[in-house]
Amino acid sequence: MYTSSIPIPLISISCTTYNHELYIRTCLDGFLKQKTIFPIEVIINDDCSTDGTKEIIEEYTLKYPNIFFPNFQIENQYSKGVRAMMARFNFSRCRGKYIALCEGDDFWTDPLKLQKQVDFLENNPDFSICFHNMKIANESNPSTLEFANTKHQKSISSIMDLAQKGNFMYTASVIFRKPKDKFPDWFNHLQILDYPLHLFNAQFGKIKYMDQVMGVYRVHESGTWGVISKEKQYDRWIPMLAKLEDKFSDEVNRALRIQKMYSILDVYMISYKKKDSKKANEAMALMMEVNPFFMAGKIIEIQNRLEKTLNSDAYKIGKMLIKIVTAPLQIFKIKK
Repeated sequence: MYTSSIPIPLISISCTTYNHELYIRTCLDGFLKQKTIFPIEVIINDDCSTDGTKEIIEEYTLKYPNIFFPNFQIENQYSKGVRAMMARFNFSRCRGKYIALCEGDDFWTDPLKLQKQVDFLENNPDFSICFHNMKIANESNPSTLEFANTKHQKSISSIMDLAQKGNFMYTASVIFRKPKDKFPDWFNHLQILDYPLHLFNAQFGKIKYMDQVMGVYRVHESGTWGVISKEKQYDRWIPMLAKLEDKFSDEVNRALRIQKMYSILDVYMISYKKKDSKKANEAMALMMEVNPFFMAGKIIEIQNRLEKTLNSDAYKIGKMLIKIVTAPLQIFKIKK
């Protein structure tokens, strides 16, 4: 509960947890280590964890009652089909001008992360989102050094970049301006929240990328996204894209439809290579249902590329060199 003695925060940190006993202390300590000239609050939703996550959160709340504001579900909502936990249980409780995101198994490493991002947004009102690079910690392969964003990530991007390229922002790297109006109700019906949330916020301003590693994204067996197969990711991603097609401007909606078609095509290619004819046929049928001209266009595109290759000088020279190299073999065959 809030009291009159609790200062209004400039930024609210939205955190969701479930059975994060092994990780939650590192996550919460990352919040406490933030050095800011403004007050913060941490809004937490725990989805009825069955390990020691709840007790750890209660411990931190007792010690820092003016910072941590938890909500403990009495029944596991995920098992009941509820997704978009932050939108359902956190955002309405966030009082800050800005909202930062971090799930309970990820953590921040830079104590100035929030100050840097808020400073940028305060000084650049035409931007609505600020995110940064993240280190990826894969528990199954800890020696591998991976990062969320490559050197090719643009410093400034827009909603069209998101619509065309998909999600390039890791959740724990993002802070955004809280919208003046409430978040849309359709958030509550999504299987995936972060990408639609970024698209929604990007309607109101540009996106800033800070090329600094300021946090860690964990990939572990109990994770919900990073460890599942590409096919299972698409099983969630494609229906999510379908639900977004009428939520934005015509240009953005068109880009999302194209992204959906290429996602279905990718499912077809993966299934075909794995000789999963049932899945491949389902993907083909879905492509024909959504846009019967898409496959015809792709076939023409492949034919044009093949024709261009066959008529290229490089192909002709390569073919001639093969003849020269294999000529002795041909003579040997004739003599034999």
